[in-house]
Amino acid sequence: MAPIKGIQQFIHLTKSYVRFYLGIAITVFLFILFFQPFVPDKFEFENKLLFLAGFGMIVLTVLLIAQIVFQKTVLLKDEEHHSNAAYEPLYYFFQIAAASLAFIFYIRYVGQINITFNTAVRVVFICLGVPVAVYLKFRLNTYQARLKKLLHESLLMEDELKQISEKYSNKHIEIVSESDADNFRIQVSDIVYVKSADNYVEVGYLDDSAVKKKMIRNTLKNVELQLSEFNSFIRTHRSALVNIQYIDKIQKSFNTYWLSIQMTKETVPVSRQYLMSVKELL
Repeated sequence: MAPIKGIQQFIHLTKSYVRFYLGIAITVFLFILFFQPFVPDKFEFENKLLFLAGFGMIVLTVLLIAQIVFQKTVLLKDEEHHSNAAYEPLYYFFQIAAASLAFIFYIRYVGQINITFNTAVRVVFICLGVPVAVYLKFRLNTYQARLKKLLHESLLMEDELKQISEKYSNKHIEIVSESDADNFRIQVSDIVYVKSADNYVEVGYLDDSAVKKKMIRNTLKNVELQLSEFNSFIRTHRSALVNIQYIDKIQKSFNTYWLSIQMTKETVPVSRQYLMSVKELL
């Protein structure tokens, strides 16, 4: 079963990286074609192109061999939970060494070009680009995976918060009056705003798609305490709090701020003390 698993892993990795490998191979071919660091003069144009294409084939072969050798220790470490960090430098060194030796052999015996120190330096320089490209690709994959995970967690958290908010908003509360006969029972999500009015509070609430008012003998502080468990209400003024779901926009005239409310001409004052927190929500 182990050899079969290894073959399956190789196929999986090859499908994932084959375009990337081909991209590197083609880039090396084009680089050598245009800059001609070592092009034999003995070949005709067609044969010269075949010779240069061989460098791309060498790079592709080296990448596939490196994948076979290091697939368990480096390439599959995230899936298999390996922690063989020491193998990663060897993986990149193998690419440089194998590609450089193959290039030199190819240049000397196929291209029939004498190997000089200058030629060797050019070979190493070109081959150095292979592991650099692979390294950058892996880092990009890691970054994208982390970003995707964070985004997924953020969406889950947002969904949970939404469910919690809906659960609480659908609850009913009873705003108690000093006169028990005037107690006001209402669904939390229907409360639009609450204003202080002397010894009373004015509750603006939604009823049949219209905002109506209810005067209750109580204090704004007491009502705010009752609504404190619901995150949809914000204090905007010492005399007012509002359900953020019904805020239309913030308006200003000279140094005075107020909120316009949806479905009503009623406005809610905003004091400088609460101005920044209101703006952050909007």
